[in-house]
Amino acid sequence: MEQEDEVFDIVDESNTVVRQEYRGVVHRTGLLHRAVYCWVYDTQGRLLLQKRSPLKKIGPNQWDLSLAEHLQPGESYREAVVRGLKEELGISLQDASNSGAVLVGPIAQTHKRELHDGEFHDVELVQSFRLEGFHDASSLKFDDGEVIDVQWIDPGSLQGLIQECPQNYTAWLQAEAAYLNWKP
Repeated sequence: MEQEDEVFDIVDESNTVVRQEYRGVVHRTGLLHRAVYCWVYDTQGRLLLQKRSPLKKIGPNQWDLSLAEHLQPGESYREAVVRGLKEELGISLQDASNSGAVLVGPIAQTHKRELHDGEFHDVELVQSFRLEGFHDASSLKFDDGEVIDVQWIDPGSLQGLIQECPQNYTAWLQAEAAYLNWKP
């Protein structure tokens, strides 16, 4: 669950750490910080989406990227992916790699994402990764404070699903899908 007293590295536009601040302050004031996204694909090429908990302040009960994670102070983007996959979905990268899955990335240049929703102002520098060839769906375990459900979809259908019911998908998922130029 979201911890207002969690500490984030605050960065400048060149992605250099300039100080640290509490999560609550960061998201109220729009301070630039780091986040990482990961798209998880199974061996059939299907994309894993997660459904956010109804307890989340932003995007409750909406479908989201496979993984969206803030970086902890001093953590690299890749380290955050590895930690986030384990914490949010129960995916051990070591176990997944041993079974043929491969973490690829970053798959795009570091880019800025910004979201305003009431008092919430999220401004992130993001790197995106892909976990390809994941095959052990039975090993998925998630914390219902973060994730309440998952689904595997044909990635080619993502744009159509978003266009049909945009309110069912997080702003992050919609923005990142558009950034990657996915086609239905």
